[in-house]
Amino acid sequence: MKIPLSEYGKEYKEKASSRYLLYCLIAVELFMSFSSVGYIHIEPISLTFVYIPVLIAGCLLGTKESIAVAAVFGLASMWKASAFYIGDADSVFSPFMSGKPLQSILLSVGSRAFFGLLTGLLYKAVRRAAHPLPGIIIVSSLGRTMHAFCVYLFMQLLFPETGMTVADTVSDLKRWDYIPTVLIIDGIMIFCYLFRKTELCGKFVERIRRVDRINSEAEHGRRIIAFVLVIVLLASASVVVYFIDRIGSVMEYYGFSLSDQISYDLTHLQIQLMLGMIALSVIMILVITLHQKNFNYLYYEARLDGLTGLLGRKQFFQEGEELLRNMDYSREGKAGCFFILDIDHFKEVNDRYGHPAGDRVLREIAVCLRRNFGNMGILGRLGGDEFVGLIVRPVDRKEIAELLAELRRDISGIRVRGEKITCSTGVIPVEKDFSIDKLYRNSDRLLYEAKKKGKDQYVLGYRLRDQAECPAVQTLP
Repeated sequence: MKIPLSEYGKEYKEKASSRYLLYCLIAVELFMSFSSVGYIHIEPISLTFVYIPVLIAGCLLGTKESIAVAAVFGLASMWKASAFYIGDADSVFSPFMSGKPLQSILLSVGSRAFFGLLTGLLYKAVRRAAHPLPGIIIVSSLGRTMHAFCVYLFMQLLFPETGMTVADTVSDLKRWDYIPTVLIIDGIMIFCYLFRKTELCGKFVERIRRVDRINSEAEHGRRIIAFVLVIVLLASASVVVYFIDRIGSVMEYYGFSLSDQISYDLTHLQIQLMLGMIALSVIMILVITLHQKNFNYLYYEARLDGLTGLLGRKQFFQEGEELLRNMDYSREGKAGCFFILDIDHFKEVNDRYGHPAGDRVLREIAVCLRRNFGNMGILGRLGGDEFVGLIVRPVDRKEIAELLAELRRDISGIRVRGEKITCSTGVIPVEKDFSIDKLYRNSDRLLYEAKKKGKDQYVLGYRLRDQAECPAVQTLP
């Protein structure tokens, strides 16, 4: 298996953990809304946990995410209220049953979105504290009360005829199941917050982020997932249609006649079942996808250089060849470039100060390379003190010179017992139909020129089509 690289030069703006966690929380919210997991009714116990995904989104992600999950919560509530078997008290949540469509939508979705806004802002405020955990516990403890307050507030404003007001929030505090619910929710929120801070979770998130960033098949993979979800949706819909038809046939066989209302309610329940199963399927797809991405990165990591974390020789040349095939050569005067860097007098560093000092220099050189070129291409260590890089972002000669000058300044800050470390570099612009091996050999000749001219400099070669007008190389001390 091979993980190709692409899309370097673009900023990776979206955190993978946020995106996947948001998708998962939306799916969990739907699943809890349409299953007994969100509403546990075992006489005399009655516990409601369906708003927990909203709290988790506000705590771990942000205000916009908590609003999004809360809106899904509201949409699910609105659908569940849109049936004839629902009592009059709950019919106000349905735009089809209340007689006031706009008010019902605002009540169902608007009140929950407002709840998501409040929780998101409160969690954001407490996360800024020196010790966020106590504040997170307080906000989580108030979650049930805030949800009840938002719903009663909107009912008072939109459906005053129900007699419900914000004062009814107090009655929820007096319920005997209030304390057990709060304690369970606090425990869940503490676990989620602390687990998100663990090294284990941090490493997992970083692996997913890196795989998404370097995998050139990520877009293709997203299309496959979207296609699978569409298939799941269609398959689930076909099951609903089949069961509705079979129920009608069974009723007819035994001599029962279903009214339009009963048929509607049965269809309504079947659709709830379908949505719950789709949500569960999405959760499973996300879990499998994240597990596969984590496995892919572990496999990929095993092929990196153990000392510097850069690509090894074989991996670099394989991925470089693929990048060259997909590179943009259309921009006049701009192209990618290939460079090879060699540490000056590195053998003397090892001989005088020992191999641990030499290893530290190699690691710090790798850090400098990542800092200057990490978002622009791929970097590798071929062995010893020889580093290579393939920059795929189109740059002109002036930009290349500025980047290399900045790299030299960065490397000059590396010291071994007060002695400055310097490097020599050979750089060649990328040309169409050039193989990675040919670029390597040409830049190696330029590196030799830099060494011969006194080291601590780089030599930048010209493209073949420019050599008629320009000298073969340009030395940039």
